[in-house]
Amino acid sequence: MSRSVREEETNVARRRRWGRRAAVVGAVLVVAGVVTGAVIASRIEWSDNAAELDAALIEAEPIQLSSIPAADGLPERGVFAQVTSTGHLCLSDAPLRSPRMGGGGCNPADDPLGGGSISASLAYDGGPAIQSVTDARLIGLASGDVATMRVLMSDGTSRAIKLKRAKFGSDEYQAFGYRFKKSDLKKGIGPAAVVAFDEDGAEIGRQPTGIGS
Repeated sequence: MSRSVREEETNVARRRRWGRRAAVVGAVLVVAGVVTGAVIASRIEWSDNAAELDAALIEAEPIQLSSIPAADGLPERGVFAQVTSTGHLCLSDAPLRSPRMGGGGCNPADDPLGGGSISASLAYDGGPAIQSVTDARLIGLASGDVATMRVLMSDGTSRAIKLKRAKFGSDEYQAFGYRFKKSDLKKGIGPAAVVAFDEDGAEIGRQPTGIGS
């Protein structure tokens, strides 16, 4: 690997590391990767050995789990996972041709959902007012017992999220990627929470996004 490429990847890992630390300190707001706006997440774990995790992220191969479809003139993006030698599962939202140039967060690989049913991250460009957000994207993982997922919007409506099966070792999860409509954002309608339901329609998990409420 050339020096310039390795330096760029190191810088990406460093920015992602800063984002995970901010998640722990602020509990809500993270700035990560090359995302212009922010990433809002919960249950993101911060490693005690940041340098080791940085190195592990550079070496770990990104695997595409799902996608964020192109819409409103914006390109398709991928939902990528990296299982690191430090025992983390890191999830990111990145361009399809540059899977390391994204933002996201990491949890222990043996408990990527933090004991819950869902773990989601919301990235957006622009802001902070919803009307000035130019691109908002949701990525994450759900447990196998989640039958359907919806995003509750600030106007009381909801949006369905498609789930795609993902397997890590012997554990099965469901990955998702979603892009919010520009027409909603321009009206000031933002995502308030992500909700998971079982096959009977009962709510089994809820995660606030930190905006739109």
